[in-house]
Amino acid sequence: MSERAVKAKVVVGYNGSDASAEAVMWAASEALARNVPLRIVSCFELPVGVAEATLGWGVLTAYESIRDAATESLASIANTLRKDFPTVAFTSEMPPGPAATALLEGVSADDLVVVGSSSHHGATAFWLGTTPRQLVYRSPAPVAVVRGAASRGKPDRIVVGIDGSGAADSAIEWAADEADRHGVELVLVHGWSYPYSTESAESTRAREITQIDADTTLVRALDAARQRAGATVTGALVEGTAVSALLDTVRDGDLLVVGSRGRGAVKTRLFGSTVNTVLESCSIPVVVVRGDADGGEASASTEDATLADR
Repeated sequence: MSERAVKAKVVVGYNGSDASAEAVMWAASEALARNVPLRIVSCFELPVGVAEATLGWGVLTAYESIRDAATESLASIANTLRKDFPTVAFTSEMPPGPAATALLEGVSADDLVVVGSSSHHGATAFWLGTTPRQLVYRSPAPVAVVRGAASRGKPDRIVVGIDGSGAADSAIEWAADEADRHGVELVLVHGWSYPYSTESAESTRAREITQIDADTTLVRALDAARQRAGATVTGALVEGTAVSALLDTVRDGDLLVVGSRGRGAVKTRLFGSTVNTVLESCSIPVVVVRGDADGGEASASTEDATLADR
């Protein structure tokens, strides 16, 4: 095992919910495939309403009750993990306080952070959950958002969105390594659109140039992916928005990978970017990979809404 692999780890959040239990199992599968340790973090804190309404010894009693319930739940998932993944080395901890802060303690770019999310769709299912939201824009490592029982551990395919940006390039690299790790197909998806009328000959020609430019972006990405990956690499050029291209391509059993330009972009475009919309809408596990915002630029002739946060 390389020195880098020894230092790497998978970190997963657990709060006793069914979604977080699925996230632990998914994370264990990843730890097994990577031959790295798994760190389970189960945070607990006194709900604001309880803390405000409870005084004196009542606060201590409420705190101890929540802590004891969390301890019992963590012990239960640990027993399940030992049974289902006996060869995975794992640790579990239960620090008080915000989960996102505890999950990111000691995390580096070589790690993988995993968090569960509701199986429901829409903004209330993901972006109103503070832990997934904070992890995506704060984590230096890729973040996997796992929705309930949609996860399978080993994916059927790795699907990655591309747009010619540096963030998408980083997503391709991560996805290529993941495809090799699991021995599955890597699918690159590029959505494109021409937002103007094509009634005139000039507009028709402009649309054709836009499509050619998008195809060139995909071909370049395919070349880069094939140089890095030993797995089968295929591409899909889909007319439509980036979101629709991805959601129309993925299927149950896949793992979807998208690039993000980092915390500043997510904070400023929290509800508008393609990445956020995919996370709100997709029913399969999604991995968000932070990339270099200056590493490349999406073509101006492709759709304005890129796969990376802007």
